[in-house]
Amino acid sequence: MMLLSQTVGRPVVSASDAAHVGTVAGLVVEPGGPGGPGGPGGAVVTAVRLDGVKDGGDVIAWEDVHAVGPDAVVVEATTAARFTSKDSSERHNLLGKRLLTELGDAVGTLADVAFDPASGRIDMLYGSRGDRIPGDRLLGVGSYAVVIRVAGEVGAV
Repeated sequence: MMLLSQTVGRPVVSASDAAHVGTVAGLVVEPGGPGGPGGPGGAVVTAVRLDGVKDGGDVIAWEDVHAVGPDAVVVEATTAARFTSKDSSERHNLLGKRLLTELGDAVGTLADVAFDPASGRIDMLYGSRGDRIPGDRLLGVGSYAVVIRVAGEVGAV
């Protein structure tokens, strides 16, 4: 597993010529569930947001990510930065965002996200109060908060 906090700031390079494409600014995460991007198994990373892009878009679809390594994120050269996130960048800044249950209860802020660098599947959300929240409990990400499903009894995170 890899942590989002360790991925932000990592260089993004082209697989064909190792040219610098940009720097990881964040990840676009979508909740799972029947018919959703992650399916019944849970939430997934759907794209990588970039900083430092000179021309074109600043978002790369996860399917175009070749590898996420300890030193860099490698992408297919022909697909580098083909989308733009100007209207949704705030929505996708996950770290530090308020963490709410589906019942509207505040349970801290999102401290980190663990994901599988090969599949993009979200394994765990880490709350600022020490909570470890399985990725399949992610219900939504908005401009104001990350919303999670309550586990077990009401009020339990």
